[in-house]
Amino acid sequence: MGHGSDVGRVRPLNEDYHRVWSFPLGRATLDLFAVADGMGGASSGEVASKVAMEVLDESFKRYAEETNNGHQVVAVSTLVDKAFRLANRRVYGLATQSEGRRGMGTTLTCLAMLGGRGYVGHVGDSRAFMVRGDTIYQLTKDHSWVEEQIEKGLLTEEEALEHEWRNLITRALGTRQQVHPDLAELEVRRGDLYVLSTDGLHGLVEPEEILAELKRTRDRQHAVDYLLARANERGGHDNITVVVVEVP
Repeated sequence: MGHGSDVGRVRPLNEDYHRVWSFPLGRATLDLFAVADGMGGASSGEVASKVAMEVLDESFKRYAEETNNGHQVVAVSTLVDKAFRLANRRVYGLATQSEGRRGMGTTLTCLAMLGGRGYVGHVGDSRAFMVRGDTIYQLTKDHSWVEEQIEKGLLTEEEALEHEWRNLITRALGTRQQVHPDLAELEVRRGDLYVLSTDGLHGLVEPEEILAELKRTRDRQHAVDYLLARANERGGHDNITVVVVEVP
């Protein structure tokens, strides 16, 4: 396990948030990892990403309590979906109540793990990757303007990297009354590595470089520190956050 966040070299504030949780469920454990990248100017982005994390914490904590008290609960995939929708309502409510916070929002990408299954929730352009064997797989698809243009065949991936609208996202928590998170369920295997990152990292460090560093050292915190430093060396134009999880 390794995790960290850095303000970068350009932004005055760090509007990223990340958290690592572990909720006891009887003899099992429900693990949760998440990153969020706030937007909206001034301190609004920081508020949005923090609120999203608080809602995840609240939702999963209540789920664990209900389970441990013997109450019937929904599937973990449903829990992730409901938590994202609640976070959206909370952020949207704050944004519409205050003139200075209008338009604020946040990305949110999370991975929950329970009993050999993984559950990914995603809105925005933060990412989740899986390293299995010698290959790194991107588990999420960016909700961004350039990604849409690539899918339509109007931009190449090389053109998208340098496009002036490369940071324009098309879906976020809190910018509209309703949000539809992307959800995925997968088998978690022993030895898998999972990486969550905000675009301050993957906008400057290629997935193959992330893979190479995770293969180079088994010290996951050292790998995180290295990746943060590498993004800063390349300009650090945004806040940088990365979480690395290894399945024992």
